[in-house]
Amino acid sequence: MERLRRQLRSRAARSRGPEWREAPPDYRQRGTAIAGILSVLFVGIGLILTNDFNRDQLAQQQKASQEQQDLALKGQRADRFVRAVDQLGQEGEDKLGVRLGGIYALEALMREFQADENMVIEVLCAFVRSHAPWNEEPSITPATPDVRAAMTVLGRRPDPDAHIALDFTNTTLGLKRFNLPGASFRGVDLSVATFSDGVLPRADLRATDFTNTYFIRADLHGANLEGAVLDGTRMRGTNLSGANLRDVDFLGADFTGADLTGADLTGPRARNLTTAQLACARVDAATRLPAGVAPPAPDAWQRKECAVVVD
Repeated sequence: MERLRRQLRSRAARSRGPEWREAPPDYRQRGTAIAGILSVLFVGIGLILTNDFNRDQLAQQQKASQEQQDLALKGQRADRFVRAVDQLGQEGEDKLGVRLGGIYALEALMREFQADENMVIEVLCAFVRSHAPWNEEPSITPATPDVRAAMTVLGRRPDPDAHIALDFTNTTLGLKRFNLPGASFRGVDLSVATFSDGVLPRADLRATDFTNTYFIRADLHGANLEGAVLDGTRMRGTNLSGANLRDVDFLGADFTGADLTGADLTGPRARNLTTAQLACARVDAATRLPAGVAPPAPDAWQRKECAVVVD
């Protein structure tokens, strides 16, 4: 029986042919293929590591270069500031041009570098205080050209609410015909000064102290004087059309010949405004007055007794 089984298996094998038999495995070929795959893998890993290294090196070089540039820029800023301050300190009429150059150089620094704004403001305010000091004279001395230039730069400083307030304490500022539309002197002490014949439309003058200050024939149309102190302020012939005068202290303010058309003089903290103060002012239907204050006659400001007289 066993012999018969062997014969049958032998015949079946012969009938299938030689291709049916499995070829012995080629270990050399497999090893070569695996080695190729590993070599490609190692090359890829090497490229990745090299790329990361080069990227780190480039980043470090760029950082070092940026630090050097920043250091050089700081040095240039410091040199420019020192030179400008040195120019500002050169006294004498023959050095006026030098001082003006220093003022505008400081303005350039303030506009280029936000971090320098407060420092420049302090320097220019100190310059104004030292060159326009308080005096007891009955008349206000006209400010020198360099003081006017410093006030102009300070009045147009960038982003006024983002840095320190201006300090003009103990000064007497004679700024007739001061021309700076949109100026910002918010919350500043500008008492006992003159801006007569000045051009300051749309100026930000909120909460500013104008005690005994002159604005005779000045242009303040559209200006914001909310919360300002106008104690004894001369507004004769002043254009205040469309101005915001809410919550103002009007004690003794003189509005003879002033144009108050479209102006707002109301507010919960508005005080010390009388009908008599507006007797020679020009108003219209858009003018807003506090309760109890009567508007003047429509043509009152044109009467002879309402003519603007300069002190």
